[in-house]
Amino acid sequence: MPVRSYDRRGLAITAIGGMLFTLDVPLLRLAAGDPWTMIFARGICLAFAISLWWYFYRRASGAQAPFINGWPGIAVVVTNTLANIMFIAAVTKTTAANLVFILALNPVFCTILSWFFLREVVPRTVWLCILMAMMGVAVIGWDGLSTGTYIGDLLAAGVALCTAIGLTIVRRSGRNVVPSLAVGSMVSAFIAYWFITADTSSLTVEGWGWIALNGLLVVPLASGLIAIGPKYIPAAEVAMFFLLDTVFTPFWIWMIFGELPTQRAFTGGLIIFLSLMLLAAWRYKTSKVTGTEAALPPHPV
Repeated sequence: MPVRSYDRRGLAITAIGGMLFTLDVPLLRLAAGDPWTMIFARGICLAFAISLWWYFYRRASGAQAPFINGWPGIAVVVTNTLANIMFIAAVTKTTAANLVFILALNPVFCTILSWFFLREVVPRTVWLCILMAMMGVAVIGWDGLSTGTYIGDLLAAGVALCTAIGLTIVRRSGRNVVPSLAVGSMVSAFIAYWFITADTSSLTVEGWGWIALNGLLVVPLASGLIAIGPKYIPAAEVAMFFLLDTVFTPFWIWMIFGELPTQRAFTGGLIIFLSLMLLAAWRYKTSKVTGTEAALPPHPV
């Protein structure tokens, strides 16, 4: 049966968005600045891009929702601020492979939080996926203790957890809190400004260019394309494209910097990847049978 034109369009849009997300970490590595300066620069860029999008969205749609949408909006500001700071710190304190492997736990944390706080039923297949993913993290953590990357690994886990908390709050409230991401980015930039040891010139002109490319174009465009994807194809299919980050980010890092994961980290990452593949396949099958769509776990940052 041939793929319908709107299916092909949706697959292309989502695939491009997923591939753009794989450039996030490599661009930050190319910037090669100290963590606080990069948090400041990226926060400013993301805040500007998201605020600009929100302005044109309100004009086009006539939306009346406030910029900070109640307590869920405030909560997302807090979680996003923490996630932004920990993400940049993790980029500089652990390997790219460890980072993306652990960030892939986002849907796992979302599932656990939804089960505990929202009383959502979690089938045994999903619990099996969660157990597999946690085993993979344990292997990576064991490797981090021996290689000295454990602080970065813990920060990466903190990013995934903060993002999952924010998503759970949004799921519970049902409110549009996209502008809170802009505020969170700005707050993280403000905090970083007071911790910059030198001045912003510690980030070279070339470094500022990589950060601007990341925060003004790549991440916002990737987020927008991923958000459009479910209009054409099921959300369960869109969610599978997040696995591209787990596969291609370590590949780009190897191509650019020659950095390879250790054998234990690779094993742990492979276990996490397989668990997410199993979870994505189960969600896709369930959505086909029930006619409902699985929740779409967006990029952590």
